[in-house]
Amino acid sequence: MKHNYLFFLIFLLSLSINLSFGQISASVVKLRENDTLTFNQIFKKYNLNKDVPTIAITWSGKWCVPCIHLINMYNACDPTMINLITINVDNPNNLQEVLNNGNDLEWNNAINFRGNLGKSPVGFNNVFNVSLAPLILYIKDGKIEEILTGYAQYPYRLVLFGKIPDVKLIWNSPNDLNSLAWYYYRERSSPEELQEAKTWVTRAIELDKNYYNMDTYSSLLFKTGEYTKALKTAKEAIDIAKVNDIKHERTTELINKIIEQM
Repeated sequence: MKHNYLFFLIFLLSLSINLSFGQISASVVKLRENDTLTFNQIFKKYNLNKDVPTIAITWSGKWCVPCIHLINMYNACDPTMINLITINVDNPNNLQEVLNNGNDLEWNNAINFRGNLGKSPVGFNNVFNVSLAPLILYIKDGKIEEILTGYAQYPYRLVLFGKIPDVKLIWNSPNDLNSLAWYYYRERSSPEELQEAKTWVTRAIELDKNYYNMDTYSSLLFKTGEYTKALKTAKEAIDIAKVNDIKHERTTELINKIIEQM
């Protein structure tokens, strides 16, 4: 098992260094249709914008609920800044059940495929390890720059690490905005950066006034010395947490710190 996994990692590395997106021989089928095509036909067939990055994500509706959550977050991104491709890797015997759930029907900013699974040399499962879903391909200028796995490869990381250095990408995604702001709260200290983070979480609250966004906002207010406003916001966060039965020990600790400073 270890040998197979090591071989797969080496294979992924060779893909990212040596292959363009179009050189991958795996074939896919348009979801809910019977249009089969290879990777190198996707850009031309769907007239994708080659000037922006392309994100391809594999998913399963049977055993990978976090995959669906991840795609939901990418679907909320600005569609002018990325091309989003999803590839279902469920066993064909389970496909109709998965389609009945209708998750893909919500992904209006994505082009949705299923992997052409089988023993054929161009079978999707013969090129990629489908059990590693979500498998995420980051493609730019026709080249695969990165191949990642894991549920935590959220869109805000594209902004954070400079892949797409524009918060406009996630401006309509409250979870991503909150995550980016929280990262800045923990890792940054300059007034300018913290003020920027407050702008992001304020936007997140406009979209979804939940406990987590309010907690992040109160934390940033505390870090920037706005103690009165931080205290009010923290108390409001706890009120929301109580209504929704969410643990809020962190915010309680924050309130104690705020009171010590006032």
